[in-house]
Amino acid sequence: MKLLNSSLRLIFYFFFTIMATLSFADDLGSKEHPIQVGVLMDMPFAQNINGHYSGIAVDIWDRIAKLNHWEYRYIPLSSDNMESVVNTLANTNKLDVVIGPVSVSAKRLEVIDFSRPFYLSSIGVIIKKHELGIFDIAKILISKNLLHIIVALILSFAGYLTLLWLFEHKKVKSGLNNSNIQYPNLTQRIWLHLFQKKVDYMPVTTQGRIIGIFWIIIAAAIFTAINANFTSALTIARYENAHRSGSLEGLQIAGVAGISGEFDVEVAEKNGIPVTRVGDMDEAIKLLEKDKIAGVVSDTPVAIHYLRQHNLNDLTVSPVTLENDEISFAVKMNSPLRHAIDLGITSFQDDDSVVPLCRRYVGEQANRCDL
Repeated sequence: MKLLNSSLRLIFYFFFTIMATLSFADDLGSKEHPIQVGVLMDMPFAQNINGHYSGIAVDIWDRIAKLNHWEYRYIPLSSDNMESVVNTLANTNKLDVVIGPVSVSAKRLEVIDFSRPFYLSSIGVIIKKHELGIFDIAKILISKNLLHIIVALILSFAGYLTLLWLFEHKKVKSGLNNSNIQYPNLTQRIWLHLFQKKVDYMPVTTQGRIIGIFWIIIAAAIFTAINANFTSALTIARYENAHRSGSLEGLQIAGVAGISGEFDVEVAEKNGIPVTRVGDMDEAIKLLEKDKIAGVVSDTPVAIHYLRQHNLNDLTVSPVTLENDEISFAVKMNSPLRHAIDLGITSFQDDDSVVPLCRRYVGEQANRCDL
């Protein structure tokens, strides 16, 4: 009898628990139970200016909520401690969904769930710009190609003078007409004409004139090649210098800074890069400016917006991408919200309305919203 009573109590307990859960799920998003939306403050995904929320994630969430007639309340969160945010979402009723630059990772999938991605981001590294100095430029310009061109110029000039002398020396008498100064030979006259501009000398033979025309064409081509060599050498050097300063090998040696708990830190460590964990982006940037580290690992769109917002013109985002990163909404395990969120994101991407929305915040990178 006691066993029967215990069994009945257990059945009733599970029955009422399930009914209460279903009732709460049906009621979630109503005025009585507004959805608790945690907002991670990192642009271009989310920001709060005088109580007005905006950003890619915020605008998409607003549209989904209106589509489903949901009532909700924004709760500002700091992205500096993502582990705490994930724990709060997974184990308490304080949050129902988290929006912002939320990356999908295997570790997080063990305790929370994610919606369909709405933005294809990437993990990049903020580095210092490396301007070329005088010695760097001199080293670049004095290259093998330049030396070859100079040798070609000297040889062609020597050939021109030799041929000119062969064709002209029998036709031109030594000395200068209408001048009291006597010059012993044609070579000296040509030298004065070409380098000291003291003699107005023109070839008198047909062969000499033809050689002169060819020399002008060859000289123009050689000087054009020299100019092109300078331009290409400087362009390539600037690219290689920027690429080398943010290369994976360099980062693996010097290390980077990353915000504790962020997915970016996991990616950097997976690539063999030593990471100094810091509390926020400001602290990481200070370490970079003091040359304590080689870079700061971050979501690329967040990094670009941060540099623009703080006018950090001496810093840039390295061309090296550590990993692509999908940005989604985070929800509880088995959340009744996920299906509706997925439908909303999919419909916005299918009707192409999400791209103009994203363009307001990321410009030419708006196509990353069209997954």
